[in-house]
Amino acid sequence: MALNPLTDRYYVANVDSDNVTFMEDNENGVVTLATVAVGSTPYAVAVNPLTNKIYVANVDSDNVTIIDGATNSTATVPAGTKPFAIAVNPVTNKIYIANIGSNNVTVIDGDTNETITIAAGESPFAVAVNSLTNKIYIANVDSDNVTVIDGASHMTVTVPAGAGPNALAVNPLTGTIYVANFYGNNVTAIDGTTGDTSTIPTGITPNAVAVNEATGKIYVANDSSNNVTVIDGLNLSTSTVSTGMAPNALAVHSAANKIYVANYDSHDVTVIDGVDHMTSTIAVGTNPIALAFNSGTNKIYVANFNSDDMTIIEVEGEHQATNADLGTLALSAGSLSPAFAPNMTSYTVHVEHAISQMTVTASTYDPAASLSVTGQVYGSSMSLPVDLQIGANVLPIVVQEAGGTASKTYTITIYRADADNPEQPVRSSNAELSQLMVSTGTFQPAFAPGTSAYTMDVGNAVSSVSVTAVTYDTAATMRINGQQHGSGIPFLISLQTGSSLVSIATTAEDGVSKRTYTLTVNREGIGSPYNPDASSTPIVSKPDSDDVAEGSNGVTLGSGAATVTTGKSETGKPMVTVMLHADALTKAFGKLAGKATSAQTISFAVTGTDAIRRVGIPAQALKAAAGTTPNAVLSIKTGNASYNLPINLPTLTAILEQLGDELEHAAVYVTMETVTGDTAGQITEQAKKAGVRLIGDRIDFTLTVEAKERNQTISGFGHTYVTRSIRIAETIDPAQATAVMVDYHSGSMAFVPSFFITTAGGETFVTILHPGNGLYAVVQSRKSFADVHEHWAKSDVELLASKLIVNGKTETSFAPEHDVTRAEFVSLIIRALGLKENKADSKPLNDIAPSDWFAGAVGAALQAQLISGFDDGSFRPNEKITREQMAVIVAGALSFAGGSADVVGKQHSLLAAFEDKAEINAWAKVPAAQVVQAGIMTGVTDNHFVPGQAATRAEAAVVVKRLLQAVEFIN
Repeated sequence: MALNPLTDRYYVANVDSDNVTFMEDNENGVVTLATVAVGSTPYAVAVNPLTNKIYVANVDSDNVTIIDGATNSTATVPAGTKPFAIAVNPVTNKIYIANIGSNNVTVIDGDTNETITIAAGESPFAVAVNSLTNKIYIANVDSDNVTVIDGASHMTVTVPAGAGPNALAVNPLTGTIYVANFYGNNVTAIDGTTGDTSTIPTGITPNAVAVNEATGKIYVANDSSNNVTVIDGLNLSTSTVSTGMAPNALAVHSAANKIYVANYDSHDVTVIDGVDHMTSTIAVGTNPIALAFNSGTNKIYVANFNSDDMTIIEVEGEHQATNADLGTLALSAGSLSPAFAPNMTSYTVHVEHAISQMTVTASTYDPAASLSVTGQVYGSSMSLPVDLQIGANVLPIVVQEAGGTASKTYTITIYRADADNPEQPVRSSNAELSQLMVSTGTFQPAFAPGTSAYTMDVGNAVSSVSVTAVTYDTAATMRINGQQHGSGIPFLISLQTGSSLVSIATTAEDGVSKRTYTLTVNREGIGSPYNPDASSTPIVSKPDSDDVAEGSNGVTLGSGAATVTTGKSETGKPMVTVMLHADALTKAFGKLAGKATSAQTISFAVTGTDAIRRVGIPAQALKAAAGTTPNAVLSIKTGNASYNLPINLPTLTAILEQLGDELEHAAVYVTMETVTGDTAGQITEQAKKAGVRLIGDRIDFTLTVEAKERNQTISGFGHTYVTRSIRIAETIDPAQATAVMVDYHSGSMAFVPSFFITTAGGETFVTILHPGNGLYAVVQSRKSFADVHEHWAKSDVELLASKLIVNGKTETSFAPEHDVTRAEFVSLIIRALGLKENKADSKPLNDIAPSDWFAGAVGAALQAQLISGFDDGSFRPNEKITREQMAVIVAGALSFAGGSADVVGKQHSLLAAFEDKAEINAWAKVPAAQVVQAGIMTGVTDNHFVPGQAATRAEAAVVVKRLLQAVEFIN
């Protein structure tokens, strides 16, 4: 979060939705002005108040978004790898970005947006500026030092710090820099003139530091010991003040000598009196993560990470008057509420119906300042008669500083009672919308204020839509999908395939009258998933115990962490329903904090042999954990299968975001059903026809979200491969077996990525990776072709044929030296990635007809962004694919499957060995480097890549096999 004190606007970077929320504290209270799209994963934001520019570091798109605070227009400036922290020197108009992934600092010239790069230490994590000395300080968390940059010459000096420096603060009056060392449990104090250092012990894992310039005291938040270390800047003596749980952010009110501490785990703010260290606690939203103090409004603004909202704290105590303050404010009738104080800018007054006019008298604190009302300028004092209508009468009084730009607006809302209801002021009960607009498409029916429900269909290419809603009454408030939002301001909605619900809830000025409008956007392209009928099982109240145990791989939930009920489905199959307890999950996720990604697994075992195993997860706990532990996985294990649910699965979290008030009572269900009876028999017959042998159980995996008003099955996960496994009670040769997805309707079987692990006890666990759900089985086959027995690609061709990825030209012939067409290779890649064909998505290409055998594969490749076609809109499916074209598609598949494709700074060296590298087209150079680096493609010879040569069927098979092994999609 960042604040511009000159405009009283603050900016919140939303790391999960890739945007920045603009808010303003004005005469109408705190209002959301706009939500501005930025780059991927905006992790830090800073403001230059003098230029009114906002700078946003986007950690996953390696750039900085620059927002004009006046127009909300944006520009993008490239940064280093993973820009992680940002600071502004308003005096020089230079912006400094610490790039944690490339070990350097990007410096942006605020006038021209030109950049330079300065080397730093390992993993620069934090940045601070001393604008008086024009020195910049970079905390390098992995090299345990601080890089000091001279802002004029860009010369650098390295100063040693403690272990894991991760936060910085500068006292500009003394020039001393204070560095919090997360692993060293101390603070390094650096003399800004000499570079000499001192070490001051703190609590455990200090992660934030702030300075009170007025008192010279330094405050350090210690995350793991739940306290703040107070350092005396004169003698470096310390004292300790207890706080809430996991203090992680600090803000200082120098004039009042108050320190505000955001406590992430106890969801509150500790207020420390700087004189006697007495404390008080203020409840805020869920997981407060950032604080800012505005001396102009005399308020503390708290960003709450997991409740997606702000808490605003009115600061108590004596206000320090400014040249833009009122000195007096009085009325000829009624009483101000609250009583007048120069720091309070919003007041209400209630008067009887008989009062049709009153006089408002005001004067400025500074005699040289001026007053104005609705554009009419007065001197330093005024006595203004105001005619009163029945109901609310709003009077804004603006104080303009003499000879300066500072101003402050005071708002008086005068309520004149209705003659028929004198006890109550008249407040509008109109909660209707006057307009509802969308950026793309047309909804049905046409908008009318009295109509509440609308629907709209869009093509699959439309991945987002902006919705603009306008209230009839400007005093009415609005929430879109649970977020407070301003009237007339576009709200960006990301669309999943299928239905996305937009809920617009309005509340009239009277606080009683409410309306809810809904817009259901149906995005083309979703399939019809299998959804077995099952009787609903009531959720039994949870017991007190939660049974949470830590282990080397994460956390295990015991039987006390869930409520279990048994019964039968509507089809008569034995079914067990397990509801995990929210308190147990919350505790488990808390134990994962700080652990390595490989140790962020929560495991839960379902016992018994029921055919249907249904595990419920409280949606609210899941949504909260997606923010706090986004790398966590919930692993649900049964006797013959398991399912690993990523906590931050994008398609799931998007649905949870839309639940609004339903979230509290909603649940996410993972169901694993062992297919038996007639269905199992039909699958066995289909396997015989396909020439394969079924091994082990057939398991149907489903993921559903169930809420009071809706149930939704999630069948596709976009680009996210989710793992699940099937246990086989025998040893299997992975070269002659694979997992397959079974189509319930046709019985057809298709390869899905799968990895085989055999235990010492002779069991085999088949791990299946797939960006969706469905019915899965394991099959065994052995396939060969007469014309590859002596061929160099024999083993790779036979491997892929046995896994149902490649087919022969005939039952006995593969034709390894025949060329491959572009359509054939794309079809091969789509099968290898386990993706579902999609004919609808091939429409943008002008030479693909829905009746073409390859249309579905081409559509799926377009949807996955593996291909784009030629400039003339064609795909040229029957042309032979060249080696460089193959490299482009394979590199896209490598990235889609989550493989390493980073060749920044390495492209030239990777291709240096090829004498014909100049013949590789510009659009293929990076992909060629990527596939060479991954070991998927090599040259035709050691010295020649031969980019324009047509690829053979054998070469295509070998490349696909290497791709699958590179991303661990096969053994």
